[in-house]
Amino acid sequence: MKSFIVALVILISPNTWSENSEINKGDWILRSGYTFLLPQFKNDSQVGMKRYGMPTFSFSYLMTDNLGIEFLTGIPSEIDIYNKALGEEANIASFISLSPNATVQYYFKPKDSNLRPYIGLGLIYSSFHKEKSLGILSGANFKLKKSLDPIFQAGFDYVINEKISLNLDVRKLKTSSGASATELHKTIMGPYAPERIDYEMGMQPITMSFNFTWLFDNPKRLRDKKALRERITLKEKREILRASRQF
Repeated sequence: MKSFIVALVILISPNTWSENSEINKGDWILRSGYTFLLPQFKNDSQVGMKRYGMPTFSFSYLMTDNLGIEFLTGIPSEIDIYNKALGEEANIASFISLSPNATVQYYFKPKDSNLRPYIGLGLIYSSFHKEKSLGILSGANFKLKKSLDPIFQAGFDYVINEKISLNLDVRKLKTSSGASATELHKTIMGPYAPERIDYEMGMQPITMSFNFTWLFDNPKRLRDKKALRERITLKEKREILRASRQF
């Protein structure tokens, strides 16, 4: 968590702001890339999870010049969890997670660099599908509980040109989901199995995303820019014509 706060302070430092990253009310920002999840669990958690990643994409709408709302989702992949007491190779279950999230973002008005920093606060909804028991739990009925949890965000776009940027996005969340295993008599434990095993996940992961960013102006700004270019072009033509008459 300390490293997350340090990164946040760096991102919002005035020294990192830029003139090349102007965004305005009504703009759309589309990001697409790859997200890595770095699992972190409470010390007393019974389970662990290996690192994994997935393709993700998001879009943001600027409600004001600084304030936007973002929606993010990804292409889910199968995830394995293991029993901490038995080691990382002792998988006890696998599942597919769908975790769309929405954040309200604040974009800092940049100056004198190519960075467009932002922070965000929102909610993530986690649902789990195709749960399957493995290892010592093979044969049991394994289920994960859905959850709705807060998510904290910090990131920046490195502006390449008016439309395209490179993006780094870091999110911190604390999930309240848990898991349970029933029908344990069907496992290798047989008739000696308990009726039920409950697992408190205690998961507090950090996600890190590397994205390409596309900025789309709102229609009015596009019309204004086109009109400005036409006025400039007309003015240049008049100046060229005036200069040619002098010779």
